[in-house]
Amino acid sequence: MSKKIIVSLFCTALVIVSAVYLIMDLYLYVYDPAWRGITNPKQIQDKPYIFIFGASYAYPINSTHVVDYLEKNNLNYDVYNLADMSDTPTHRIKNLEHIISLKPKVVLYCVSITDFAKSMHTELKNEKNDEITDTLSLKQGINKIISSITDSNSIGIWPTSPKERTILSLKYAIRGPEYIHNPFINFNTIPITDEKTFESKYRVKFEGIDTSTENKQRIALEKIIAELKKNGIKVILFTSPHHRVILDGVGKTGIETFESLMKEISDKNNVDVYFLHDKYEDMNIWRDPNHIAVNSKSLIYSDDIGEMLVKELKQ
Repeated sequence: MSKKIIVSLFCTALVIVSAVYLIMDLYLYVYDPAWRGITNPKQIQDKPYIFIFGASYAYPINSTHVVDYLEKNNLNYDVYNLADMSDTPTHRIKNLEHIISLKPKVVLYCVSITDFAKSMHTELKNEKNDEITDTLSLKQGINKIISSITDSNSIGIWPTSPKERTILSLKYAIRGPEYIHNPFINFNTIPITDEKTFESKYRVKFEGIDTSTENKQRIALEKIIAELKKNGIKVILFTSPHHRVILDGVGKTGIETFESLMKEISDKNNVDVYFLHDKYEDMNIWRDPNHIAVNSKSLIYSDDIGEMLVKELKQ
């Protein structure tokens, strides 16, 4: 009897885990800019789409503000910020076929130093005893252990909270995204943190850039670019902004290596790349050293994206 109970429990757990795994990223695979949920009619879209890809570094880009910027330059497009938590090229490529089926005219891809870092962690200093307290979540703590064993950077490979992902998928199906043009993000205003406090609070552990042609993120990124271009979709790359504390932790050599790698990918795939990683490093527009705040005072980031698009679309 005990064996039957154990087998039953195992099978039940397997079914539950499989179901959660399947619906965790469902919203990514069924995403439609016109979808408003089963409780609302589907919207008619008469403007060509522009999609923004990337991880949380691209969150603060205000799509509506970018649309207004384009309209002032006589360019009529619908811009959707599809940035997603812990996103990487190896994760994004899984729903590439669906993205292509939506026929966007342009895809902007936010590429980060962390995408190619062998290992990179931001830690919070404990001011009482000057010890270092890691600010990473339990998931990322597990990633650190795995990284030390496999000698690879697993940050971003593991999915975010199954509970959050599942709820997001269900909310998307029932009533559509809460923020139409930023569908995978809680786009509520976030207070700006005094960036002058960052240096005393944060420390960065960085172990170099993986420039190998066998790098899985590089392979996935170049495959994404190739497939998008093959389907007539214009691709533009830009680097994710970081505060000076992060850039100092990466160091001059690490930054130069990253820039060289991005230029190499740009030249090889014949796409433009814009370097924003150090553009706002000393501005007081940050939530934390890695993320610009979603705030009206940080719209310079969205303005620069708009300017980038105007330049590319008018070429």
